[in-house]
Amino acid sequence: MTNQLTTDPMTDTSHPAHQARLILVDSEHFAVRFLVPVLSLGLVIVVHILGAALLAGQVEGASPGCVMLPVDAVVLYVGGQLIERLLKRVLPSRRSAQLDDKALVIMDGRTRPPLTITFDWLQTVNVSAWRFDIPRRARVPKGWYCMAVHLLQDETEAVLYTFMPPEEAELVIGYNRFVRLRSRKETEANSDLSAVAEQRRLLKLEDIRWNDGAEITKDDFRALLTVMQRRVAGWY
Repeated sequence: MTNQLTTDPMTDTSHPAHQARLILVDSEHFAVRFLVPVLSLGLVIVVHILGAALLAGQVEGASPGCVMLPVDAVVLYVGGQLIERLLKRVLPSRRSAQLDDKALVIMDGRTRPPLTITFDWLQTVNVSAWRFDIPRRARVPKGWYCMAVHLLQDETEAVLYTFMPPEEAELVIGYNRFVRLRSRKETEANSDLSAVAEQRRLLKLEDIRWNDGAEITKDDFRALLTVMQRRVAGWY
């Protein structure tokens, strides 16, 4: 689908001026996902040992270790939350983005020199969008949707995505344009050649998302769709 800008963001008065929005990409990258459970478990072990030592000889009819079990559960949950927040600050991803009504700029510090790509809303932008259900619980609850958009401008392309519960996903701008992604097996069994061709194209884009897509928060994803509604013709 080819979309084109219909108004100049500098002269369009139908919307108030919008400041650039900083978007954190891949805030839950591998290092964070690995270290959170490791450090959380380590914290629980330390607290358990210290707590049991302090309670030794002070509780009657119960083992200090057993008394500490409820405390361990609280420490695991609360400590895990705090550790995750701290790690996201001290170990940020090397990718970020900046969004406003003029452009989407993605900065990638994983390369040397760092790479910067820009999608200019003043120019033609091709958009493909798809979604699929999360089949099993991992860090994302089962049944949530993965919502993804592929942006293409000349030779520049990027996939941005997020995860949302269905009740939130179905309310996003342009939800009807997010094509449900089907499995390869289901696609090959379809007799509708047009639908098969579309699914094959989306499966290739899904491979791009899986290998190098930019995960952003739900709020940032909604902000991106809001800008697209204003700046990309037909996205509503």
